[in-house]
Amino acid sequence: MSDLAELEQKQADAAKFALAMAEEKDPERLKEMAGQLQERCKDLEKMAKGMEAAWAPKGSEGGETRVLLTKEQRERIAEQTGVGIEVVTLMDTAERKWAQQMPTAEPRLIEKMAAKQAAQSRLIQETRTQVEKIIKQLEALNVPEIADQIAELKRDPTLGLAKKT
Repeated sequence: MSDLAELEQKQADAAKFALAMAEEKDPERLKEMAGQLQERCKDLEKMAKGMEAAWAPKGSEGGETRVLLTKEQRERIAEQTGVGIEVVTLMDTAERKWAQQMPTAEPRLIEKMAAKQAAQSRLIQETRTQVEKIIKQLEALNVPEIADQIAELKRDPTLGLAKKT
């Protein structure tokens, strides 16, 4: 398995090679270079997928099951969380394969999972709203020393919460 530094170096080399292509005038040489660049990119993709597989969390198996909630479940969840949700997405784990368990799954368990997703969604939205207000207040101060912090908040106004879902 390749490490991140090697991947980044090969990516930088491919980018330099692509920039060199912009300077090439000979169409035949340009076609040859394009083929070489495609090969480099395929190698990069293979490396990245290998790293992704090695770094993927072991608890998740990747499958998902979507369950349409009943009208009553939707009403209860909206009342509990303040968020309307019609479908809950259940992610498979090594311990639980949702598609296999659906025929015997308890409706209250499905509702519990839906409420959890609705609450997470609300947390993300409220965080985004508050951070956006803070960004506006900070920008109004017009202080150059905090420009980096403002830029970081703009890149991820959910403070990392959206990445966890």
